[in-house]
Amino acid sequence: MSMIFQKFKILYELCAIYIIWIFLHYISAHLYVYLCNPLSIIGFITSPFLVPALHCQALRWIISNGAVNITAMWITLGTWIITKLVVK
Repeated sequence: MSMIFQKFKILYELCAIYIIWIFLHYISAHLYVYLCNPLSIIGFITSPFLVPALHCQALRWIISNGAVNITAMWITLGTWIITKLVVK
């Protein structure tokens, strides 16, 4: 029973990491549009000054790395599924 519990714990931790990345990516994408590139004439004028700001750089980093991690998640899941199908 302890071995099964340990495997579920590892699975839970892996899923939690990806769920956190998905959440961060989603929130950051919406915050970036709202804070760094607003949809208005004023937003158009101020965007060259806002884009280099630290909070905009941080949001872009989260968006970019979140996309890389989400892609890696799908590749890993697809590889695992194909491996299970081919082995059987």
